[in-house]
Amino acid sequence: MAAKQGYDRLASSAPLRKRRENWINVINGFRKVYLAYPDDKDIAPKALFMMGRCYNELYGYSRRHSDIQEALERYQVLTERFPDSRLADDALYEIGQIYKRTGRPSSAIKAWKELVRKYPHGSHAGLAKHKLSTMGVKLAKQTPGRPSSPKSQSEKKKAVQKNGRAEKATDSHPAIIRDIKYWSDEDYTRVVIHSSKPVSIKKGVLPANKRLHLPKRFYLDLSPAYKKIGLKEYIKINNSLLKSVRIAQYAPKTVRVVFDLEKTEKTKIFYLRDPFRIVADAFGSHYSKRASCQVKTSKKASRGSAAKKGGSSGKRLSLAQQLGLCVRTIVIDAGHGGKDPGARGPTGLKEKNVVLKIAKRLAKRLKRDLGCRVILTRKSDRYLPLTQRTAIANASKADLFVSIHANAAPTRRLRGVETYFLNFALDADAMRVAARENATSEKRISELKSILNDIMKNSKVNESSRLARKIQYSLVGTLKSHYRNIRNLGVKQAPFFVLIGARMPSVLVEVSFISNREEERRLKSPAYLDTIAAGISRGIERYIRETSMAYAR
Repeated sequence: MAAKQGYDRLASSAPLRKRRENWINVINGFRKVYLAYPDDKDIAPKALFMMGRCYNELYGYSRRHSDIQEALERYQVLTERFPDSRLADDALYEIGQIYKRTGRPSSAIKAWKELVRKYPHGSHAGLAKHKLSTMGVKLAKQTPGRPSSPKSQSEKKKAVQKNGRAEKATDSHPAIIRDIKYWSDEDYTRVVIHSSKPVSIKKGVLPANKRLHLPKRFYLDLSPAYKKIGLKEYIKINNSLLKSVRIAQYAPKTVRVVFDLEKTEKTKIFYLRDPFRIVADAFGSHYSKRASCQVKTSKKASRGSAAKKGGSSGKRLSLAQQLGLCVRTIVIDAGHGGKDPGARGPTGLKEKNVVLKIAKRLAKRLKRDLGCRVILTRKSDRYLPLTQRTAIANASKADLFVSIHANAAPTRRLRGVETYFLNFALDADAMRVAARENATSEKRISELKSILNDIMKNSKVNESSRLARKIQYSLVGTLKSHYRNIRNLGVKQAPFFVLIGARMPSVLVEVSFISNREEERRLKSPAYLDTIAAGISRGIERYIRETSMAYAR
C-alpha cells in the first residue's frame, strides 16, 4: 500500500520527520484509503489507526495541541465504528497514553478500564492493567464482553423500521460537502458550508480544555454526507471570534465541522436550499453595542450641539451628523450579477445591469445628501452568493441594508413598484417574486418556515417594515411626479434568502417590471434610473428623520 510505504520512508529518515508537510502528505494518503474503503472492516480500521499514529508522532515534533486532538479523534472513531477490530484495543490503549501524557489521568484511567472490560484477552489488556496498577487503581473482576443477543439485534431492526422510509432514502444517497467559505470582520464572522444536497444537522458543544490549550468549540455533524476529496480540512481564521474551522470525515456517512471559538458571544445556525448551504454566524460581545441611534437628547439640545460643532469647524454638518448618527453605514446590494443575469426584458435587457446602475446612483446620492458611509456589495458585473451579500452588511456593521431588484412576471401586462421585508409570504404574488429572486421553487420556499421561526425572533421585522413603507411611499411619489401610469403595488413580506440573517433593518425593492415593455423601455433611460435612485434616497432620509425624532423625545 502506497500510504504505508510513505510512512515507512518517513519513519526511517530523521530529516524527513522534521518537516510537517511530509507528515501531512502521509496522513492524506491514509485518509484517501479510508474514504475509498470506509466500510471495509479490515482496511478502514488500519487507515484510521495509522492516521492517529501519524498525528500522535507529529505532535512530538510540532507540539501543536491540534495535532494531538486529531490523533484522539482518529482513535476514537476507530473504537466507535469498529469495536470488533483487532486494532480497537490498541486504539483505546493509545487514547489512554495521550490522556496520561497531556495531564488528564482520570480520562486515561477511564480509557484503560474500558479496554480491560471490553477486550480482556486483547494484546494490550496486560499493558493497560499494568498502567492502572501503577496509578493505584484496583480492578474488580470483570465478565468478558458478549456480542449482542438475538433479542437486541431484533430490537435494533425494529427501531430502524420504525424510523420509516426517510432514513433509508437519505442513507442511500449521501450528500457531498463541497466547500467551506467565510467572511469575517473584527466582531462578526459568517461561515457557509456548501453541500450537494440537504443533510441532517446536529449541533454539539465541546468545553475549553486549559491543560491541552484547547478553546471552547462547537461542532456540526452533517449526515448522511461525505467530505469532498481534496477539500481543505483546516481553515485558519484567527480573528477575535474564531481561531479556525476544521472539517473531517467523522464516520462513513457523517462529516463533522468543528469551530474553534475565541471571544464569541453568540452563534446562530440556519440553512438555505437550492443549493443547500449551512450558515453559521458568530457575533462578538461588542457587535450589538454599536452606538447607532443611541442619542437621547432633546431636539433643542441636539440643534444647539450641532450649531456649536458647525461653528467651531466652519463646515456644514451632514444630515447624519445632525441627526445624532442614527444611520452611519448603509449597504446597497445590486441584485444578481456575473453568471446570474436575473430577469430579462422583452428586448433582452438584463436585470443585473439595470440594478447595478441604480445602486451606484443611489450610493452617490446617499453620500452627498446624508453624509453616510455607503458600501456597495458589488461595483461591477460579478457573481455574489446571496449569503455573502448579507455577510457584507453584517461585517460592515451596517445600520440599513437595501437590496435593489427589477421585477418580472409571466404576463407582460404586469407593472408597478413594490418593496419587501423579510417574513412569511401572505399571497401568491409575493411567493412568486421570492421564488424568482431565490432561484428556487415555491414548494422549497414553503420549507423555510422552520428556519424563519427561529430567525424572526431576533430580526428587525418592525423596523424593516417601517423602512419598507418609507421607501415605497417616496419611490412611488417621486416616479409619479415625472412619469405616468406608475402603479403602487404596496409593501409586502416574503422569505427572501438575501435578507435572512441580516442584523439590521433590511428591505428588497422591486423598482419596476423589466418584463413589461414600457417599463423595460424606461429602465433603459438614465433619467428614469436617476428618478428611482432619488425616490429610494428620499425614503431612507425620511426613515432616518423619523428615527431621530423618536430617540430625541
